[in-house]
This record gives sequence, structure tokens and C-alpha cells, in this order.
Amino acid sequence: MLKDFISNATILIASFTVMGQIFKNMPLFPSSSHSTKLYWGICYGILGNILMVFSFQINPTTFADLRHLAIVVAAAFGGLVPAIISSVIIALGRITLFGYTDTAFVAAISALLTGIVCGWFSKMNIQSTLKAFYMNLIGLFFISIVFAIYIEDTKTLLNVLMIHYLISLIGGLFAYQIAVYIANSNEAARELNQSLIKLQESEQRLHKANELLNTLSYLDGLTGIGNRRHFDEILNREWTRLTSIHSPLTLLMFDIDYFKKYNDTYGHLAGDQCLQSISTAIKDLIANHPFAAFCRYGGEEFAIILTKTNLEKAVDMAKLIQEKVKSLNIEHRSSEISNIVTISIGIASIIPSSEGDPKDLIHLADNSLYTSKANGRNTISTS
Repeated sequence: MLKDFISNATILIASFTVMGQIFKNMPLFPSSSHSTKLYWGICYGILGNILMVFSFQINPTTFADLRHLAIVVAAAFGGLVPAIISSVIIALGRITLFGYTDTAFVAAISALLTGIVCGWFSKMNIQSTLKAFYMNLIGLFFISIVFAIYIEDTKTLLNVLMIHYLISLIGGLFAYQIAVYIANSNEAARELNQSLIKLQESEQRLHKANELLNTLSYLDGLTGIGNRRHFDEILNREWTRLTSIHSPLTLLMFDIDYFKKYNDTYGHLAGDQCLQSISTAIKDLIANHPFAAFCRYGGEEFAIILTKTNLEKAVDMAKLIQEKVKSLNIEHRSSEISNIVTISIGIASIIPSSEGDPKDLIHLADNSLYTSKANGRNTISTS
């Protein structure tokens, strides 16, 4: 008899471990959803039936096992609903597995009463382990009544009750603590997983923020085009790249004619708007050019880096840019050459080499721009 009870207790503990793994992402609490309580209630009911399969026969009509502990644990973790569900399944299993007899009917009623009373008792505001212990006693109380009715031999009755109580109380306490440990471990794993997910999300947000900051660090705050830093990096990169393939690198630099007088006449806010309008227009104009990088070089001066573009094609682009700026028809009554805003352009083209330096190209383009200004502005010069 003792051996059979220990086997029942072993099955009980092993089942708690398996169920804890199967439903590790669906923990059972009194506040859990109805579907969660249903799943767990069914599982505890099935567990009770498994324990009955491995029960041992005391007399022709009476069987002993630890089925009530499945109901107790269901009530201890989930409250009334899973306790009732598991007790109903166990009650039906008692009749189905061993046939309908008076003893089976009374045992089924005992299981139902255990589920109801333990479910009600689970609402008591007492320490959880103590509550589980009391519910275990409740289950044993109903089992004792059944045994007292159907075991006529007093010595056998006392022997069965003693071993039943001993194994149920010790094994039940151990099984409950195992279930608590598994539940706490699963909860810790879920919290760790959530922490890892949040950490990954934080890292992704940080990565995106860094990308945005990096992008912004290369943009001119006023015009939205590349800034001087962007200009320097692209020019150096393209110089190095084109050195190996001996392809031309062309630089087109321009600034707004008499822009200081424009600011003095219309104010710096209007000057900013003028810079923005010209930047947007030229950006749209060269948007489909695969080898052009448009940057603000400083103040009212702009630069366009052209790779794989010879001087002749750069001059054609410069003419288009001049016409585009004129088409904006931005009033400039302080200009000495026109009543609208115009630009002067300088162009230089060179085949990069390891002996040279990107600053050589900037120097040439800057000289060309100076020549355009010296020739009366609103002109294009090359070198």
C-alpha cells in the first residue's frame, strides 16, 4: 500500500513539472482568463484520472489514490473555476474507469464536494502554503468519509487512513512546493524574456536614434542639403575612389550675387528664405543625376560634386542651374546687375591622383568662382 501511494505521489510531482513546461507561457492565477482556467482545470482533471488508473484496490468496491491533490492544487493556484472543472472530470472518470456503483457514485460526489469547498476556501486571505495545507485536509476529510462508509474492517480503515494522510500531507506539501517553484521559475523566465525584448527594442530605438543623429550631422539645418562636413567626406571619398580608375572629378561652386546687400535690404529672415528656395529648386533639378552631391559650402556659397562628369557636361548643368535660379524670380532691387536674384558659378575638373589632394580641386573651383565675380557676376567660369 505504501509503495502504491508513493508511486501516486511520484506521478503527481512529475505531472506538475510537465504541465509547468507545457503551459509556461500561460500561468494560472485567480485573475487568469477563463480560457486559461479551463485549460488548467482540464489538465488537473486528466491528472486526477491518471492517478486513479494507478490507484490500488482496498476491497472489491473501494480504491485509494491521491486524486484529490490535483483538485487541491488547481484550487490553490486558480481558485474556484479550475477546481470545479477538475473535480467534475475526476468525478466522471471515477464512474467511467471503474463502472457505476454506489461506491463510485459516492466517490464522485466526494470529488465534486472537494472541488466546491476547496474552490470556496481558496478565496480565504491566508498564507498560500497554509491555505493549500487546509485544502488538502478538506480533501482528506471527504475521502475519510467514503472510506469509513465502505471499509468495514476497523484495522484496515485505520491503516489506510494513516498511510493516506501521511503520504497526502507530506507528498502534497512537497508537490505543492514543486508546483510553486515551477510557477516562480516560469514567471522569472517570462520576466527575463520580457526584459530581453525591451532591451532589444531599446537597442533598436537607440540604433535608429543614432542613425538619425548621424544623418542630421551631415545635413545643413537651414536648407536640408548636405553640410560642409558632408561635402568634405564625399570629396575625399570620391577622390580616393576615382584615383584607382582615372575618372574625372568635377566641382561646381556658386554663390548668390550681392547676397549681403539682399540681407541688408530685406532682412536676414528673407535671406534665409532665399537660400531655402534656391536650395530646394536646385536639389529638385539634380535629383535624378546619379553622380551629383549637392552641399552648402558656407554662408551663401554652395557646391556640387560631380563624379564621372567632364567639364563640358558640368557647364551644361551650370547653365541649367542659372536658369532655374532666374526662374524663381526672387526680387533683388539692391543687386547691381539685375532686379532678381542671380548666381555666379565656378567650375573645375581634374583626374584625381595619389600625388594630388582634394584641396587642389577646391582651389581651382574657387578661383573659377572668383573669375566669374570679377567678370561682372551672373556668369560661368571654368578651369
